[in-house]
Amino acid sequence: MKNLLIFGIIFTLSACTPIVKKNPNQTIQVTQQDNNNYLIVDKKHKELLSKGKELVGKGAKKDAIIHYFNPVIKDYEKIYTNSSKRIYTARTQTEHDFYSMTATNEGKVAHILSDNWSRAYFLKAYALLELKELNLAEKNIRKALHLAPSNSKYLSELGHIQHLTKDWKKSLQSYKLAEKSANFFSPKRLKKQEILRAKRGIGFSYTELKEFNKAEATYKEILKIDSKDKIALRELKYIRGLKR
Repeated sequence: MKNLLIFGIIFTLSACTPIVKKNPNQTIQVTQQDNNNYLIVDKKHKELLSKGKELVGKGAKKDAIIHYFNPVIKDYEKIYTNSSKRIYTARTQTEHDFYSMTATNEGKVAHILSDNWSRAYFLKAYALLELKELNLAEKNIRKALHLAPSNSKYLSELGHIQHLTKDWKKSLQSYKLAEKSANFFSPKRLKKQEILRAKRGIGFSYTELKEFNKAEATYKEILKIDSKDKIALRELKYIRGLKR
């Protein structure tokens, strides 16, 4: 989780930190054939994850894990577990560039994939949560975050697991990172949704920590984004009732 903790510092410094050019020995050579093979396998994995997600929706969580999520994870782990490069997955070019810069500043070479590998861990974690396997779910979401430490969706899912274990301080930290990550890195079509999810988690964490003024302020921020947000309206009513 080191990258989660230093994420804000690195991003702040990125504007004034020179990007170190890789020497020729650091360049990852990819032929057209390699690229075509990767795209074919990547498409297959995406299809498997979609089918697995459908199964989870139908209640067949164990089948989804065994027949869809685990095979995708196994494929990637077989190829990349012993890689000397720092493997990341990214959803946007901004996230891609950030990971590349982070690896360079750490003296490493980044190899950045689509988000299929990390999404397999995320979907497996979600299915495990449905099966009430909190420890295994957290283990898998942390694996997703190792690959994509600035993915807002994964950070919020970690915050949710920490809510379930009543670790309010850690959940607050996770949701705050999720909000920052959503602002900087989330895909445009998902940005609002992921910001709102993170903010709801922040508000709920503050409420459980009995920091009601901060919780109230957070829910008001949500209503500035979406004046009809049902959760924010409900929680504000609850907090105001406590203050009477």
